[in-house]
Amino acid sequence: MVAVMIGVDPHKGSHTAVAIGAAEEPLGQLRVRASAAQAERLLAWAEAWPERTWAVEGAGGLGYLLAQQLLAAGEQVLGPLRRRPRRWRRGARAPRRTGRGRGGGAARGRSAGTAAA
Repeated sequence: MVAVMIGVDPHKGSHTAVAIGAAEEPLGQLRVRASAAQAERLLAWAEAWPERTWAVEGAGGLGYLLAQQLLAAGEQVLGPLRRRPRRWRRGARAPRRTGRGRGGGAARGRSAGTAAA
């Protein structure tokens, strides 16, 4: 069992990290600005827990860069680090404007259905 799990919720402007102990008690929390120095700030904060594993939500999307930075620093990172299947990306594209309404609902619904299957 990992001594500390650090969960990261990435967003476009900032990332929030929460350290959770073995008994699932919160040990600390940090919010960093999404920037080139994001991993450095998170690693400096996480030095208090030498036995740690990172769980980056959306490591295949918004959290991809952060997950890669943590891996490059030698950290253990959990999360889907591969790209989403092409069919998921294709169905999520915005429809072309034709002047007949917004459309796209069926394509997004199909995409969500194939993702859940």
